[in-house]
Amino acid sequence: MRRRGFSFVEVMVALAILSIAILMLTYLGSSFTLTRNAQIDTQAQAYARSYFDSLRAAWGNEAAFERGELPSLPLPSGFASLEVDVEDVETLGQRVVLRRVTLGFLGPQGHAYRFTTEVVRPPL
Repeated sequence: MRRRGFSFVEVMVALAILSIAILMLTYLGSSFTLTRNAQIDTQAQAYARSYFDSLRAAWGNEAAFERGELPSLPLPSGFASLEVDVEDVETLGQRVVLRRVTLGFLGPQGHAYRFTTEVVRPPL
């Protein structure tokens, strides 16, 4: 006698294989997303570090620190809305001796980034 269709065991094995394949594809998809997000975060951090290094170099002497001119460093591709906020934190008499600089911008996926550093007045 010839049977038509699949046995219960065959169906269960097929479902197990299918579910494992779906889990693997889901894992790979999420790992690609996490990797891309990590790359964007790293790029944002590298830009902030470069900007702050340029700022410290620009404010390397007392006259430049007093003027408070900000460097012009273009954002990487895909980033937008650069905002730089300078705040005088410490003063000694009339002289500002410590400034806090906050850097803010938007990433490619609309994520807001914000980095802060403090810069001390160079010695005389």
